[in-house]
Amino acid sequence: MVVPLRETPLYAVVLPQVVEMAEAGSGIDLISRALGIGAAVVRDALHLHRTGGRPPSRVDGRRRPKRQPSQPFVPKYKRIAPDVDQRRKAGEGFDRLAREMKVSRGTILRAYDFANRGEAAAATRGGRTPSRPPSTGSDESRTARRKPRNP
Repeated sequence: MVVPLRETPLYAVVLPQVVEMAEAGSGIDLISRALGIGAAVVRDALHLHRTGGRPPSRVDGRRRPKRQPSQPFVPKYKRIAPDVDQRRKAGEGFDRLAREMKVSRGTILRAYDFANRGEAAAATRGGRTPSRPPSTGSDESRTARRKPRNP
């Protein structure tokens, strides 16, 4: 029996890109950031590649509620990406941006990678992490200058 699908699942659409990046040595999180998709989609694509079958359904068997088409959902990292990119290029650090915007550092990194997805995708295809410019006076540079504590 053949059941026609109404639409192709996202994990099947991005499968070639995910496989290429995974074989280059990139992790699930890096691949999802570079492609602008969720980590679950990347895991599903890798499962399809390894086994040739559909990924397993949710553990509890429930379906997620469908969103109303009149209210499209835009993830927070996509909404703040232009502001993060602009402020980061002005020299602000990731930790400072996270504190001021009241989001996690991971959200700031994802927003920055989304704003610079061409660079992030190229780095991920090469199996390396995307380079992010150091900032002057950032929390990262303060940590490097800090004297080690005596035991």
